[in-house]
Amino acid sequence: MEDNSALYESTSAHIIEETEYVKKIRTTLEKIRTQMFKDEVRHNSTKHSLDTKCCGNLQQSSHSEMDPSCCSLDLLMKKIKGKDLQLLEMNKENEVLKIKLEASREAGAAALRDVARRLFENYQTKSEEVRKKHEDSKHLLQVNKVEKEQKLKQHVENLNQVAEKLEEKHSQITELESLVQRMEKEKRTLLEKKLSLENKLLQLKSSATHGKRCQDLQMEISILQEQISHLQFVIHSQHQNLRSVIEEMEGLKNNLKEQDKRIENLKEKVNILEAQNKELKTQVALSSETPRAKVSKAVSTR
Repeated sequence: MEDNSALYESTSAHIIEETEYVKKIRTTLEKIRTQMFKDEVRHNSTKHSLDTKCCGNLQQSSHSEMDPSCCSLDLLMKKIKGKDLQLLEMNKENEVLKIKLEASREAGAAALRDVARRLFENYQTKSEEVRKKHEDSKHLLQVNKVEKEQKLKQHVENLNQVAEKLEEKHSQITELESLVQRMEKEKRTLLEKKLSLENKLLQLKSSATHGKRCQDLQMEISILQEQISHLQFVIHSQHQNLRSVIEEMEGLKNNLKEQDKRIENLKEKVNILEAQNKELKTQVALSSETPRAKVSKAVSTR
């Protein structure tokens, strides 16, 4: 580009210099034409006077010598011929300068066309590089977007699964709580029955005639005690199960919150990728139109 700029400056300076020179030549020619016209008028007047005088002298004496003014006339004629030759040479030089000027203009126009061609080829190369770069970026963004959408879909599915498990655990906790409440109620009933039998046994022991009945009551009380102990063990186990289910439910709630955060994060990333994709499409459209207009404008200006 620096060589091309130097070429433009040299060509322009040369054209301006030759144009100024042609203007000076034309001005000089105009002056010469004016001077020649004046000299010709003066020459005709002088010649007429000299011819009249010479004729008079010839009539007076045919053997007298030529008047010195006749010599001046010959000298003037020689000068006029010399100026005519000089004018002819100047006209030839003027024609040569015109040819050189046209050649310089053609050379300058050819140089401009060559530079314009190079600029356009350079633009096409750069435009193709930019287009390929934008296409690669667009493809990468599209791939990232698809990956994020797949992850988002997977997290949504995981969230639904966690929500279902959470609902199951909630139902399980409700059932366990209801079962424990029924067992507690049954335990209280058995304890009340045992207490009643024990009181009745104390009353019967005071009488010796109810020995058989006392044995039956003791047997029944023992059975109730075993039932109460077993029920207590079951209640304890159910309490442990209930605590375990509650802990699992809390874990599912935390997992649910984490899944919500991940989903929101992925949604935000997908939105960012969509915005970047739109911006990239706009840049591709601008890069395919604006530089072409700039190159055309630059070439037409030059």
